[in-house]
Amino acid sequence: MVQINLPPPKVLPQPVIYSVDSGTPYLRLFNPAFHQTQALTFRTFGPLRRFDHQQKTNSKPAQNSERGILYAGESISGCIVEIFGDTGIIEVGTWEVALLQTKRTLNLLDLRGDGAMKAGTVAGVCKDSDHGISQRWSQYFYETECMYGVLDGLLYGNAHNDEQALALYERAKDGLKCLMTTPLKNEQLRSEVLLIASEFGLIVEPY
Repeated sequence: MVQINLPPPKVLPQPVIYSVDSGTPYLRLFNPAFHQTQALTFRTFGPLRRFDHQQKTNSKPAQNSERGILYAGESISGCIVEIFGDTGIIEVGTWEVALLQTKRTLNLLDLRGDGAMKAGTVAGVCKDSDHGISQRWSQYFYETECMYGVLDGLLYGNAHNDEQALALYERAKDGLKCLMTTPLKNEQLRSEVLLIASEFGLIVEPY
């Protein structure tokens, strides 16, 4: 297994910045039952997930009013496997699908392919189960503007099926709008959810 060191990088980074054009669509799964989350909510409590950039308080996740994170993807399959892949059960429940669209150019640090090495780490940072390390790197990318510029977020291949995913910092809040939302349990999505479950060996909770 590749060793993933903590920041700072051992050599001078040559970061690859990917510019997302205004008008680009993305998908997000969110659950209003969790803290009244909405389509454009940036979670400020953390760090919890892979690239959360919040600072811990007394070594524990905490509320960080100035640092919010939002995860999105290019496809509904990428969103579903990231959320339900670890348990293997798609709990449709009260989950919602949001169609987002960029309102301006977003500058993302590209960690796909050799991008992670050029950023100073390794590709394994996008896949490793130790989120503490990837969170530290996200904090470093976010804070070290002299090396990476002012980033709106990160672009990477998700840990489950390597589909393109985004971790967007609160800096991107003014660059997003929501075009529509629909329940994941919408009958029009049922066949697609079942197909994704079959393709990736997941179980769909009856609904």
